[in-house]
Amino acid sequence: MHHLFRILSAGIILILFSCAVPDPEMTVADFDRRLDSSITADSLPMESIELLEPYDSYFLALKAAEFGYYPEAVKLARYCWKNAGGFIGERAAELCIDLHLSNGNYPEAEFTACLASADYPDSYRLWRAVVEAEYWQRKDADVLDTLSQSDGYSESGTDGELQLFRAVSSFRLKTENWQNEWIKLFIDVPASEYTRRGWDYLEAAGEVAFSDFESFEQLFRAKYAQATGHHAGAVEAYDQWLTQTPGQDVTSTVLNDLESLFVRGGGRLEGARLLERHAGNRMDFIAAAARLYRRAGYYADAERCMSKVIDAREGELSDRELWYSLDIRIRRNLTNAIDSLDFYIERWNDPDYFADSLDSLCTALVGRSRWKSIYEIARKLEHSGPVSVYERCRYISMRAAQLGLIEAAGFEGAFSDIYYRILTGDSLSELSNNSDLQQLSVECTDPPVPANESEKFIDGMIRYGIGNILDEVRTYRDDLSEDFLVYCASKLASDGEYLDSIRMMYQFTGRFSLNGYRALYPDAYRSEIERVSKENGIPPQLMFALVWKESGFDHDIVSRSGAIGLSQLMPSTAEDVAGRQRRVVEDLTDPVENLELGAWYLNWLESYVGNTAAAVLSYNGGPGRVRGWLRNWPSLPVDLLYEAAPVSETHVYGKKVLEAAVIYGLLYYGVDADETLKIFQEK
Repeated sequence: MHHLFRILSAGIILILFSCAVPDPEMTVADFDRRLDSSITADSLPMESIELLEPYDSYFLALKAAEFGYYPEAVKLARYCWKNAGGFIGERAAELCIDLHLSNGNYPEAEFTACLASADYPDSYRLWRAVVEAEYWQRKDADVLDTLSQSDGYSESGTDGELQLFRAVSSFRLKTENWQNEWIKLFIDVPASEYTRRGWDYLEAAGEVAFSDFESFEQLFRAKYAQATGHHAGAVEAYDQWLTQTPGQDVTSTVLNDLESLFVRGGGRLEGARLLERHAGNRMDFIAAAARLYRRAGYYADAERCMSKVIDAREGELSDRELWYSLDIRIRRNLTNAIDSLDFYIERWNDPDYFADSLDSLCTALVGRSRWKSIYEIARKLEHSGPVSVYERCRYISMRAAQLGLIEAAGFEGAFSDIYYRILTGDSLSELSNNSDLQQLSVECTDPPVPANESEKFIDGMIRYGIGNILDEVRTYRDDLSEDFLVYCASKLASDGEYLDSIRMMYQFTGRFSLNGYRALYPDAYRSEIERVSKENGIPPQLMFALVWKESGFDHDIVSRSGAIGLSQLMPSTAEDVAGRQRRVVEDLTDPVENLELGAWYLNWLESYVGNTAAAVLSYNGGPGRVRGWLRNWPSLPVDLLYEAAPVSETHVYGKKVLEAAVIYGLLYYGVDADETLKIFQEK
C-alpha cells in the first residue's frame, strides 16, 4: 500500500512537454537526423515529440542516452511509456529508471519505478528498481518493507544483490535478526562480488567483529577469500568451517562454491579428498568429489564415488549424475560402458544431455575399428536418442557394412543431419537424390516486414542502429521466423559484421530455406577468395568453407590461442609461410594478405600430407598429428577418417568444412554435391 500512497501523494506527474510551439512538420526521421547531427542537446526539437510515433520514441531515447543527453532521453522514454504501452512501454519505463539510477537521481528513480510498477505489476525488473532506489537513499525500512513483498517474483530468490541490500538495511536498522540476514548472504549467495561487498561493508562499518558470527566466521572468510582470488586462504577457511559444521547444515550453494574453487583455482585432487573426507552421508558431497577426481584424472576413485551415489539414489538420479557416471565408465573401459548403456537409457530424462559423452565413445570405437560395437550402440539409440549420435553410429555402421567390415546394417529412413545427407548422396544409394540441396542456387527473395512484437522491437533496434542485435535475437529467438532472421543477418552483413550474422542464423532451429542458407553461408570477400583459390589450385568452395569455419569472415578476429584474421593464421605460421614466398608479414588483419598466406598454406599442407581431406584436418589439428593418424589408419576412407579423429575440435572441424564446401558449391557455383565430395576423396 505504501507504493500506492507514494503514487497518489506525488500529485501531478512531471510535465512532459515545454510550452514552445511544436513543429507541425516534424517526423521521426527528422528527429533522428537532428539527433545524429547535434553537437548539444539544445538543438533537439523536444517541443515536438508529441508529433512522433510513440513506439519510435523509445529508440530515439536510447540514441539520446548514448549521446549523453540525459533529460532528453528520459523525456522521450517517458513519452513512449505513457503513450505506446504494452511490451515497448514497459521497456521504455525500465529505460527511464535506468537513466535515473545511472545518473544518481534516486528519488526520481524510486518515484518512476513506483508508477511503472502500477502499470506493470508483474514486472520483476520494475519491482527490483524500487528496492534499489530505496537502498541508495538509505531508506532502510522501506527496503525491508518492499523486499517483504517478493513472494510474487521467483527471480528474487537468486538475486544476490537483493540479499546484500536486505543484510545491509537490517544491520543499519539493527533489527532483531540482522545477523541471520548476513549468515543467509554468505550461505545462500555464491562467492561473488556480493559476498565481497558484504565483507567490505562490515569491515568498514567497524561496529562488529566477525567472531560475533561464531561458527560462521570461517565461512565468511572462505567466501571472501574465494571472491577475491585468494585460493589457499579459501581452502584453509573452508576446511576449518567444515570441520566444525555438521554436513547436513552445508547448503548446495556452499558445496557448489567449494567445487568451483578447486575447478578454477587448481588442486582438484586435494579438493576431491577434502570433500570426501567431510561427506558423511551427503551423496552430493560424494558426487562432487567424483567430479573432481575425474578432472584430476583419477578415474578409479571417480567411479568408486559415483557408484556410491548411484547405489544410494537409485530411482532419483539426475541426468547430471548419470552423465558423469557414464563419462567416467567410458574413460575407464569402453566395453563396460557399452554393456551398461541400457542402464543409462532407461533412466535419463533428456537424451541430448548425453550426446557429447556418447560422441566421444563413438570416436574411440572408430579408432579401434570396433564396427560391431558401433552397430550395437546404433541399435540401442534407435528409438531413445540422442538423434545426432544415433545418426552418426548408424552412418558408420552402414559404411562398415558397405566395406564388408560387418554384415548388412539394415537401417531404414532418411537422415536429418545435413552432413550425413550429403555423404549418403554419394556413398549410399538410398539417399542419392538430395533434392533440397540441389535447389540451393536459386536467387534470394526480399525479407518480410516484422510479424510480431518481438520482431517489431528488433527491427527498431536495427533501423536506429542501436544496441546489440545478436543479443536481442538470442533473447527472443523463439518468436522469430527464418525470414526475419535472414533480414537481421543481412543488415549485419551489410555492415561487415559477418560473424555475428552467421551466429544469428544459428538461432533458427528449423530446416533452412534457400534464403536461410545464403545468410548462413555468405559470399563475403568473394573476389579475393576466388583469386587466391585460383592462384593456389584450390576449389573456391573449399576456400570459402575454410574461411567460414575459421573466422566467420571477421577480418580482424584474434582467437584465444593467438590466431589472426580471415584464415586464422598463427603469427609463427604466417612468418614461415611468408618466408617460403620470400615476402614479409605486414598485417594479418588485412583481408588480402591473410587470404594469400592462408591459401598458400592450405595448398602446402595438401602436398605435405598427401590429400585435401587430410590437409583440412591438418589446418586445424597440425600436420604432424594428422600424419600420425594416417599411419595409424592407412586404409580408412575419408569419411571414416574424419569420424576417427580423436581430437574433438578437429573431428568437428573437418566435418563442418566438408559440409560448408558442398553448400558453397551448390549456392554460388552450381556444383553438385558429388563433385565437391570428390575434392575430399581424391588422393
